[in-house]
Amino acid sequence: MLKKTVIRFIIFFLLTAISGCKTTVSYSSNASRLIYNNDGSEILGNNWFDQRPLTIADVNQYVDMIAHSQVTTFMICSGSDFFYYPSKYGRLIGDDKNATLSCINDTALYKALRRFYNNAAALEKQGTDIIEATVKRAKEKQLEAFITYRMNDLHFADTSTHCSLQYSDFWSEHPEFWTNDTTLAGWNSRNALDFAHKEVRDHKLNIIREQLEKYGALIDGYELDFMRFIVYFKKSEAEQNAPLITDLIQSVKKITDSVGKIHNKKILLTARVPSTISDCKKKGLDVQTWVKLGLIDFITLGVHWRGEPAMPVANFKKAAGQAIPVYATLDDGGYNPREVYSHGMYRGMASHALAQGAAGLNLFNYFFTAYNKAGGQLTTEQGTVVCRIIAPELLQELGSLKTLEKRNKIYTLSDGATSYDLTPNSPLPLKIHSDNKANIFVGDDVKKNKPKEIVLFVRTGDTDSCSVSVNGYILKDTSAAYPELYDRRKGLSNDQKVWAFAVPHDYIKQGNNELLFSSASNNLMVLRIELALNYGDIKNYGYF
Repeated sequence: MLKKTVIRFIIFFLLTAISGCKTTVSYSSNASRLIYNNDGSEILGNNWFDQRPLTIADVNQYVDMIAHSQVTTFMICSGSDFFYYPSKYGRLIGDDKNATLSCINDTALYKALRRFYNNAAALEKQGTDIIEATVKRAKEKQLEAFITYRMNDLHFADTSTHCSLQYSDFWSEHPEFWTNDTTLAGWNSRNALDFAHKEVRDHKLNIIREQLEKYGALIDGYELDFMRFIVYFKKSEAEQNAPLITDLIQSVKKITDSVGKIHNKKILLTARVPSTISDCKKKGLDVQTWVKLGLIDFITLGVHWRGEPAMPVANFKKAAGQAIPVYATLDDGGYNPREVYSHGMYRGMASHALAQGAAGLNLFNYFFTAYNKAGGQLTTEQGTVVCRIIAPELLQELGSLKTLEKRNKIYTLSDGATSYDLTPNSPLPLKIHSDNKANIFVGDDVKKNKPKEIVLFVRTGDTDSCSVSVNGYILKDTSAAYPELYDRRKGLSNDQKVWAFAVPHDYIKQGNNELLFSSASNNLMVLRIELALNYGDIKNYGYF
């Protein structure tokens, strides 16, 4: 099956290369980009290829699978405080110090970490590491190459696992540098390193300097990923401590500039941050000052655990300053963490961000594990027109509004759930008799390209009747089979209902569309709002 998958990849990429889909990359701050962000552990675990012992040929395939598409930029995570390369500042990931570190009862976690270590050690014996190998391959494939550094990765701060193998030396040796703040929202926030301590900031800066000096000749840019994880100070001290993060970024900027001069090039410095200026501020990130001082070349908006299908790009650009390009993350988180978005939802998210003025997109955790296990075969959820298998094919569409034209889409709003106390761009859940209005943004010009049908799906908290108008037009129920056909009943509980309404294309416009709800019930809650644009059959116009 694996051989068949590889053959499919080769044919697929040859065809796309011949078709000329690849655009020339300009390594400038204002370039249009489709960024592919790989967390590195997928490669070190060789998860896409049945977790077999990792080879350089396998490493190359991780890059090759996203090359010859609309992807312009390959980002590789460097491992945060656990390293994917030999470092002066900590252990190689999975190094158990001659079996003196363990995971007690979690043998699966121990084996996974040891697999990372064994594969990293195997690459080291061949004179390379996961960062060097991937960025070299990316350059061979004419892609931009970035390192993305997770500024405070809390995967390694989970004390509930009792897994000493999972803890970095610096973190485990210095509990006095943890936030120890029980008021912070989010997984492992209490155990996060507190950047109020100079020792923590110096430790991070040393790691960043090491990476820039080690890989500066190979990379085009360096990303500071503040979304992994979005905790840097005690909750009550974050805003007042924002200058400390700004000073840290100024120091990083000096290093990128000096390393760039050595190699006679500019190394771009970027940051991934929360999707609103207010959320940035309350986390201690003064993005407006960064922009004013010219410290970063572009900004990427991000979320955590739960996706944000309606990134407020236009609002962020206005608040941060029009001079800096803003990119949007398409995360793998859905209504629930790790609930994979469908193809139609990915297109809807991409169209939403690009139509709002995003300079490009960042694909985060866009893993092909399930695709490979399926032998490269795409299938729909049973009895539906929906596919939830993350696939290379979408990389030919997501990069521009032009290639998203007349492709089946689902626009949606967050259901209001959040993590790490971030603000969702959504009025949901919405109690009808206290506030009955919502807006949903459509990136498509439906006047220019008329969909075959448009269907609005509304999930409510109970089965009481609900009526809706769009831009003043009162909608009518459509076929009772549509919620099942479009897979909008996923995760539905017994006391909830999904309504499907036919929407005349004349009443949908490019941009914001106003929805008004009414119900005889005083307690009816609107839980989800999803708008499907159906341009035609899934074979020719794409899965939903």
